[in-house]
Amino acid sequence: MARKSKVLEEIINLDGLVEKVDDIETLEPDVIFVQKINENAMMIVDERISGYVLHSVESILLLVIFAIIAKSNTFTEIYIFGCIHFEWLSKYIKFENGMPSLSTIKRVISFINPKELETILIELVKAFNDNNKPIYKLGLFEIEDIKTADGKTANASSRKTTKNGEVAKMNAMSVYSVKNKICEATEFIEDKTNEISTLPKLLERINIKNNIIVFDALNTQKETIEYIFNHDGYYVAPIKGNHKILYEELNDYFDDLEFYDKVIKENYVKTIEKRNGEAEIREYGFTNDTDWIYNKSEWIGLKSVGFAKRTYKNSQNKTVSDIRFYISNLSAEHIDIISYSIRGEWAIENNLHYFLDTVFNEDSSTAFVQNTQKNLNIIRKFALALLKNYKEKTKLSMNSIRFLLNTNFEKEITKILSV
Repeated sequence: MARKSKVLEEIINLDGLVEKVDDIETLEPDVIFVQKINENAMMIVDERISGYVLHSVESILLLVIFAIIAKSNTFTEIYIFGCIHFEWLSKYIKFENGMPSLSTIKRVISFINPKELETILIELVKAFNDNNKPIYKLGLFEIEDIKTADGKTANASSRKTTKNGEVAKMNAMSVYSVKNKICEATEFIEDKTNEISTLPKLLERINIKNNIIVFDALNTQKETIEYIFNHDGYYVAPIKGNHKILYEELNDYFDDLEFYDKVIKENYVKTIEKRNGEAEIREYGFTNDTDWIYNKSEWIGLKSVGFAKRTYKNSQNKTVSDIRFYISNLSAEHIDIISYSIRGEWAIENNLHYFLDTVFNEDSSTAFVQNTQKNLNIIRKFALALLKNYKEKTKLSMNSIRFLLNTNFEKEITKILSV
């Protein structure tokens, strides 16, 4: 049977949406959404001289949020969006002195404190993702969520100036909720190596209790593991060459066929996925046999160790395998959620960073004022969460949803804010 084109599916689905437009013509956008941003944005410190302020912080923030949702990726596009839709926007946003100028929009976004902005927007987006069900339950044991941490660089954000020297690329380290599909906290860092000291700061800002925290091998640090354990959280931490002795111990253990076969029989999960049209096999095995580990006590709470093995065909069509090793304070009997957590580490890359670049063109952003890049990053994540929430109700791609918003904003935004 011929495979149906994804593009064709989108067109068919789009036809269905067009037929239903009349059903939503009488709906109004979620006024509560606008009011909530207005109320919270009033708490943002405004550094401008009061007698010379023509446009409020909240009015410009709402303008930028609406514009970014509707496929405006640059300040010029944001300004053009505002001019085109000014009449509609004026119904919900107080523009007491007309449309803000391009320079005013830039200036206001540049002085907003990123942490103040993130606090406001995260609290708001959580209202759109009110999911209280645990992500995993076995008997009385429950896991609320899996939270994955990783960094991302905006490669076009650096500049060199003769006056101020080099402006470094923006690096944002974030924590992403796998269950709710939202970014819960962001810290901005100078480069990749700063992630080690930044992760504990991020963890201080989120709920850890009964959550699994996952990250890359760089962040498998004893201090981080201790923080997670002491706050009633769980870790599934990868071990690589930065912990050479432990890595070699794990490699030798699972290289022994007797131990390997025992793990396979006890706590083992196997999945088969498609990768470039070929089958990709993933195998996960964990054991509670950990007393042989040298300096085990240095890894607080350690209960189990295991592996994740991937078998696939490479670009030369040869079957190859790679294996990674992990430690955890979860018992091996919870292999289902452990294996899901290992895959969940990539959720931040696949569901956050990927969309920031491919949908919002963040990697091409040339805004180089430090706070401007940070605030745009936070607003994009907020917009992405709203769009993802709506995407669950439709088969359209994220780019197609933004395209519809760009072409028919007044009607399409009602759908986004009414879900």
